[in-house]
Amino acid sequence: MNTRLSTWKFTVEATDSNGRRGKHRGLVDSHSEAAARQGVIESVQAAGYQPCSAVTLKPKRT
Repeated sequence: MNTRLSTWKFTVEATDSNGRRGKHRGLVDSHSEAAARQGVIESVQAAGYQPCSAVTLKPKRT
């Protein structure tokens, strides 16, 4: 079954290895909200940051 991709706007606060805190924002394409949330967390961690707040997602209007 082919599920339609949705684009989500995300916001998450994260800290770097020196303890500096920053807000990350962007867009992510995903089949579901849960997959989008997990993708954002993995992406932030791959960039060397640790999320310190919940990921906020909003569907992007077309």
